[in-house]
Amino acid sequence: MDPLVFEEKGGVTVVRMQDGKANTLGASMVEALAAAAERLSAAGRGGVVLTGAGRFFSAGLNLGEVLALDRPALSRFLDLFERMTLGWFCMPRPVVAAVNGHAIAGGTVMALTADFRLVANSELRMGLNEVQLGISLPRVVPELVRLQVAPPAVNRVLLAAETFGADEAVAIGLADRAVPAEMLEEEAVETAARLARSPGRAYASTKAGLRGEARRRIEAERAGDREAFLDSLFDPAVKAHIQATLEALRSKKK
Repeated sequence: MDPLVFEEKGGVTVVRMQDGKANTLGASMVEALAAAAERLSAAGRGGVVLTGAGRFFSAGLNLGEVLALDRPALSRFLDLFERMTLGWFCMPRPVVAAVNGHAIAGGTVMALTADFRLVANSELRMGLNEVQLGISLPRVVPELVRLQVAPPAVNRVLLAAETFGADEAVAIGLADRAVPAEMLEEEAVETAARLARSPGRAYASTKAGLRGEARRRIEAERAGDREAFLDSLFDPAVKAHIQATLEALRSKKK
């Protein structure tokens, strides 16, 4: 199964994550998303919608796959992850995330790369649980949160690692609007199409100006944060905690 499906709807490119399960961000999904961002940035100026298939937008990193990597391989994976997130974050075209289901950890990160986030008015949860798991955050994550989330809620999102339902996600800025699930993709496509109607380069240049400072901080400070991220995932206590969490999730599914 290809990790991404592309559809054209009224001049808008819909990019749908699919892995048959929770649309986790393993190497094949991250590589596909990074390549898609580069291709879409280089071609055309129409709107883009990023969404997921099934009950999940994305459940975040494929932790089973990540924990199996040695340190050099994990460092290369982080390079790929940063290429993906910066590619979507800095895309000159209008990008709307249609958060169709749960968006946890890296799933919320991907939603935050979008210009606007519409969420299904359902039982979904959004949030960043990395600190709760003991994982240090790469620089790109707090920069996205600071840019998009209301300042009083930043500590709740990053340090307390809370998850939020649709309405509260809108209230704190994780999302912009909650819409009925059956109308989500249509609304996202209409929003992306409307944003793309602006003639010339005004949208792209204004977006670059809004995001340029955050991008410079990410690129300037990524080395130190990289080592903290790698150290956290090779900490025996953190590995044990993550493994126990994964086992508990598997037990719930039985």
